[in-house]
Parts: sequence; C-alpha cells; structure tokens
Amino acid sequence: MFSKTDTAALPVVAVIAAAGSGTRLGADQPKAFVELAGRTLVERALDGLASSGVVGRTFVMISPDMQGRMAEILDDPANQATWAGMRVSTGTGGSERSDSVFAGLQLVEGEVGSPVDCVECAQVDEAIVLVHDAARCLTPPAMIARVVEQVRAHGEAGTAAGVVPTLPVTDTIKTVEDGTVTGTPARDGLVAVQTPQGFLFSALMDANRKYQAGLELGRGHARLATDDASIMELADYPVAITGGDDRAMKITTPRDFAIAEMMVER
Repeated sequence: MFSKTDTAALPVVAVIAAAGSGTRLGADQPKAFVELAGRTLVERALDGLASSGVVGRTFVMISPDMQGRMAEILDDPANQATWAGMRVSTGTGGSERSDSVFAGLQLVEGEVGSPVDCVECAQVDEAIVLVHDAARCLTPPAMIARVVEQVRAHGEAGTAAGVVPTLPVTDTIKTVEDGTVTGTPARDGLVAVQTPQGFLFSALMDANRKYQAGLELGRGHARLATDDASIMELADYPVAITGGDDRAMKITTPRDFAIAEMMVER
C-alpha cells in the first residue's frame, strides 16, 4: 500500500479548515474570522504558512456565507505583500471538518498532475499536503517547516506516509463508560496531536475516499476520525510523529482566546 517515494522536489500545498462556527468560543461569527489583536485567526494562520517558506499554494475552506469576507481579506494589499510567495484560494467547507478537508483535497487534486494555473503544482503526480486549522493560528513557521522536512524524510525512506506534530500528555487520562472509570492509559504511550499535519497527497486522498465511502455506507467508525491522521490510520497508512509546540494551541474556548491574546502581546 505504501512504498518509498522520491520527495525531494515535491511541491507543498496546504488546506486550511476554517468553516467552524465558533459556538464554543462564544463568537457571533465563524471562529476563523474572529480578530485576535486586530488580525483574524485565518490571516494569522496564513501568515505562519507563508513565513515558513515551504508552502507554495494554500486553499482556505470556509462557509458559503463568509466567501465575501474572505475575498476582502485576499484583496488587501498588505496581505498580498505578506503572502507574496504563496498563492491563496478559497473553497467551500462542509458541516464536518472531515468534509471540509475532503473538499479541499479535491481542489488540490484538480491541480496536482495538471498543467493549470499553479506553477508550484503543475506537471507532477504527487505533492506534500499540509492540513491545518485556522484555530491553531499561532503555530510557529519553524514547526511548519519541520513537519514538511519530516514528511520528505519518511517518504524517501518508505517509513511513513504522513507526519503529525505532537506534545507529551501531562495530565492523567481516564477512560470512562456510563459515568464510571474503566481504565487509566499509561501517559508514556499518549501524545497530544496538533496541526499542521503533513502527508503525501496520494495516500491522504486515498484514505479520505475510503473514509467518505464509509460515511455513505453508514459504517459505525466513520465519525470517529477527529483528525487527518485518524483517517490515515483507518486506511492502514503509517503515520510518524515529530515535535510540536505549545504555541500551536487550538483556540476553542474563551479561555483559549485569552491565553492566545497574552501570547500575541508578549
């Protein structure tokens, strides 16, 4: 299913999931468009990808009603200057994160291997895809570059089709059922996963097609995948880990937002 891949010259394309409602954040608009110290989360996420110096193309997956707002962001001359080395387009996200990512991968598929208006993507049949969350908008550029570097290395060695950044779990974790504790997993076998997660496009697309087919068939496992690595695991693709970063925290609640504000103001 997976073998060594010549990754040295592969282009890097990012898909940003930015269609979330922001309900848990208590926002009156989709979370990606909430401003953090005067700049929206999606703008900050794009800043990080562009500053990494490794991403040539990005698709931002947003809800239909925010297409106009995103167009304003993309038309801003200051943003165009900041993202000058990275072409950015939008796509329509779905009701679930996995639906948004799959829609984004279909946009990537339209360019990978086709001589279309994408200099970074044209005339190749493989690419490295980063799947990122707008909610992790403070992810350091160096971490993004490290994920790409590790995808290339594992692809060349044939050891993994993807790489995810992780942090050690510091809290004790319990499994529960019907309000009763059923077990305590050893912390040394657990990690907390962040984004962007990086994969070889062909493997990720294959895994997502199988996952979507499971949805259509009503398989019980279909909604259990809470990140992209989970979808790869369900399709039996090997996924490796690399070091994450505390700054790549996910902004979900008002408390998270307050912490992010302090991080930006430091």
